[in-house]
Amino acid sequence: MNEFMTTLHLRIYDAVSALQQARERGDEDLCLVQAGELEDLVEIAARHGVDIDCGYGELAHAA
Repeated sequence: MNEFMTTLHLRIYDAVSALQQARERGDEDLCLVQAGELEDLVEIAARHGVDIDCGYGELAHAA
């Protein structure tokens, strides 16, 4: 995995984790911010052909 893909996967993981924490705290504004960040990261991944289907299922369902 090259540096771009590694960084992208780490950013997605961090954004999903932050979204989960914001939901646990009931912080709706932060939830919206994190959801927007995730949308942007998914779009970047799609544009560059990065497969993000693996590894985030459990986190996404928890969030």
